[in-house]
Amino acid sequence: MLTNSPTRESVAISGVTTLAWELQFRQIPIVPSLDRKAKGQFFTPPSIARYMAGLACLRHSRIRILDPGAGTGILSAALCERILKCRKPRRLEIHLFENDRTIVASLRECMAACQKALQNAGHQLFYTIHETDFVLAAAGQSGQTHLFTPRNVLLDFDIVIMNPPYFKISKESTYATLMRHVVYGQPNVYSLFLALGAELLASGGELIAITPRSFCNGPYFRAFRRWFLEYMALRHIHLFESRKDTFPSADVLQESVITLSQRLQRPVKQVSITTSFGASLAPNLRESIIETSQVIDKSTEDWIVHIPEHPLDAKVLDFVGNWHSCFLEHGLRVSTGPVVSFRARRFLEQSEKEPGTVPLISVHNVQPYRTIWPLSKNGKPKSFRYCEESRRLLLPLRNYVLVRRFSSKEEQRRLVASYTLKGDFTTDSIAIENHLNYIYHAQRELTVPEVYGLVSLFNSALMDRYFRCMSGNTQVNANEIRLMRLPDLQTLARIGRRVKSTTDFCARKAEQVVLQELGIKGTLRKYLEEHSR
Repeated sequence: MLTNSPTRESVAISGVTTLAWELQFRQIPIVPSLDRKAKGQFFTPPSIARYMAGLACLRHSRIRILDPGAGTGILSAALCERILKCRKPRRLEIHLFENDRTIVASLRECMAACQKALQNAGHQLFYTIHETDFVLAAAGQSGQTHLFTPRNVLLDFDIVIMNPPYFKISKESTYATLMRHVVYGQPNVYSLFLALGAELLASGGELIAITPRSFCNGPYFRAFRRWFLEYMALRHIHLFESRKDTFPSADVLQESVITLSQRLQRPVKQVSITTSFGASLAPNLRESIIETSQVIDKSTEDWIVHIPEHPLDAKVLDFVGNWHSCFLEHGLRVSTGPVVSFRARRFLEQSEKEPGTVPLISVHNVQPYRTIWPLSKNGKPKSFRYCEESRRLLLPLRNYVLVRRFSSKEEQRRLVASYTLKGDFTTDSIAIENHLNYIYHAQRELTVPEVYGLVSLFNSALMDRYFRCMSGNTQVNANEIRLMRLPDLQTLARIGRRVKSTTDFCARKAEQVVLQELGIKGTLRKYLEEHSR
């Protein structure tokens, strides 16, 4: 751990990006991790900063740069490092925003080192550090109410590069009020940084950001997505296969992505998608060029951003995209189990034989293709007391498809599905715990073949890859299921009949039935078979 400032000699050897990282590293013992987490503050590792800087176009002789949420300046330092390699003189003008007073001194030290290094190499750097809240200051530049700086200062940037803070804000907050055109529900502050960065770009300017992947889908980011994707052309996405290795000094649970977007009046036809494992990008970088229409699904009002992790995932998106109906159009509905255990403790029972109870189906009961009840696990309750007070938490016993709401990113499958059938239990009601989603038909009972077909499809490698393209979350939200495309119910029933009648049933045989009935062949079939092992 560093206790002294790096010398100018070490800067010359290691580079200004490394200086910025050393300054960041020095802040870790000063600012407690809980404080940094509350502020949504996650420092950028040097390898990621250099990768992000490498995406920028630096061909102009005068370049205006905006670095909101600058920290110790590592992203700007990485851009300066690139300029050091340019033979023709460049003039950089950088505006940096940082409202954490404990970091500003380190930011000034970093930018002074960058200025000296560039000057020695024949370039010029002029920088301004704004010790204020970026959203409150910049919202006035885009026609809002707060004008903290002259109007011409924060406009027409060539490059906006950012690692914005990540934390939820209420829709009644000042932030949300200023940015109401991109806010819905309970937004995250990072989306406001992205929107403002886009608004402050010059025509043709580039926005480079590392953010959570959560903006790609979900109702809370719907307004932002539609506005941003109409305003900006998405050109490049970098996906990290391991979330815990991206920010090694912080406990980051969200999956992060790097995006390069450009302010263009015309759409781009293709998007470059790269993937790597953690923050070490160079050794294992994998790249695919995907049609924009496959990445941005505009078939519904949600405008979901799909991110294929593998080149053949684009074929998955293309195949599923040929199914013309989504989940809701089949008459299907999905809800989250109503039993929240810690709120309903007085109704939970340890024994399945307790009189006056109904089966309680929890996440550990749901295994691929089957529901095991009763099942003893770590003293978890097996039953739910039936009484007048608890009736609102119970469901009528029907044919349901059950889908786990949570998994870990490292698990082989993101989707795990099983079922309950009316004949499985002797009670008229059932209790389903909150960590499960349950699927049913709005107008009628799902038939047994339809249940088996849906369960087989949800457990298949095809839908698992499709879901991973659609969502980086380990949580399977009901809204994400509603947006899924599905084959028609007749096809699902055919799959279900074959799976149900299969002798010596196993998951591999069910997978083969799905592939055969859907007509999946060639390289896509081989790819999915590899993922089903």
